[in-house]
Amino acid sequence: MVLKKKIHWTNLWVGLSLLYGVGGLLGTIRSAVAEPACSAPTQGSPTIQGGGCCDKLFDDAATRLKDYNGKCSPDGTTPSAATAVCDPNALFNGCGMGCGLLGGELGEPWTAISLFDTECGGNRFKDKGWIFGGFTQFGYQSGPDGAFAGNGPFVSQKEYKFFGLNQQYLFAGKVADGSKGFDWGFRTDVIFGLDGNEGQAFGNVDAGKYDYFNGFNHGAYEWALPQLYAEVAMGSLSVKAGHFYTPIGYEVIPSNGNFFLSRQLTFYNSEPFTHTGVLGTYKTSDKLALIGGWVAGMDTGFAQYDGGNSAIGGFTYTIDDKTSLLYAGIYGNLGWRGDGAINSVILTRKWAEKWSTVHQFDVLGTNANVDFNANPTPTGFVPGPPGAGVARNSTGLINYAFYDINAKTKAGVRYEWYKADGTSYQTLTGGVNVKPIANLIIRPEVRYMFSEGNHQTYTGPDYSGELFNQTQFGIDAILTF
Repeated sequence: MVLKKKIHWTNLWVGLSLLYGVGGLLGTIRSAVAEPACSAPTQGSPTIQGGGCCDKLFDDAATRLKDYNGKCSPDGTTPSAATAVCDPNALFNGCGMGCGLLGGELGEPWTAISLFDTECGGNRFKDKGWIFGGFTQFGYQSGPDGAFAGNGPFVSQKEYKFFGLNQQYLFAGKVADGSKGFDWGFRTDVIFGLDGNEGQAFGNVDAGKYDYFNGFNHGAYEWALPQLYAEVAMGSLSVKAGHFYTPIGYEVIPSNGNFFLSRQLTFYNSEPFTHTGVLGTYKTSDKLALIGGWVAGMDTGFAQYDGGNSAIGGFTYTIDDKTSLLYAGIYGNLGWRGDGAINSVILTRKWAEKWSTVHQFDVLGTNANVDFNANPTPTGFVPGPPGAGVARNSTGLINYAFYDINAKTKAGVRYEWYKADGTSYQTLTGGVNVKPIANLIIRPEVRYMFSEGNHQTYTGPDYSGELFNQTQFGIDAILTF
């Protein structure tokens, strides 16, 4: 009976998620492609990980939309500035198929916060620093892809060979803006879906603490609360305290912050996902921003496992208007990953109007009693020693290249060399991002994995094969709101 109830509520949530997503699609305003940093973020510009470009896109969309629709009037002429700004019906004015809700080549995505726009260009929430929104992601992968749990070396639950809800993502908060003096803010994020286990505080290890196995798992679908923090700011300094995403690495948990559906082996198996602690950011100039703080190791949620006690720090430096450099690292007692450190360096470069590249180099070194190359049995993911499929030491070198085919289509390729505990793994992924309408992105991809040193056969639900020597196909769709 308990199992039936869990299945019932899980199916209900998936159904509601799909219904909400379709509603968002019907509310989509004009077709456009999101700013490049939101589909393939650069470390020179903050990602959703830090509440940056993607959140700002949500915040500014309504204002830019009003400005655009103000250019049109029912008779196709350009109205005065006063009429353009204060006409509440401007959204529905049409210039043939050139503006309004239908047609047009470019535009802005519909956002939930735009529902609270005032008639004369303001917004009841945004004007006071409040933010909220989210996205719905459904996807398909033809096989496991090397993820840290469920879909990788543990192959303990089926997250492939069906079209499922990867992420139903919601966020809300208030931005701490120190530009006008002291200000306060907060943020909370919620995930439900196949990727929920990525955002959980599994570094707590002991089930039942915060969101780790605390009634949050429903088969392959899990709930997670990856961010829950308060923040204060004054001038160029801001400090947040609580549970937040790591600043380490290029790829992030929220799918709309990445170019590809699949992720790096480095991201899945060596980098932290979340932290609990205190993290400060200080912008010394227009070119340099410093970060630093204290966290209770890796992937913990308001708990401290095995004496987790780590320093975290780094910087972002804008070399010129086309090049940026980011460094971030964590050092000390990492909790469930033992004593050690991980260092990550990321270089981004825009070579031409349509071409850009990203280059990442990560090094992890710990004293944990684990071995990534040990052949695991298909059991549940239990971090901590002894552990198969968890890296003790690793090096990751990842290179991306992106090309803007047109305003709605972007192509990308990612090559990764990942060496974990003495064995090398390579992945090569190619795909495109297509935005048929402003709120919707579709991402087909092909991924090839090769490892001369690991020809082990991994067995799981509806799968048996050489996990790290295979080619797979994936496709997903992300609807933002």
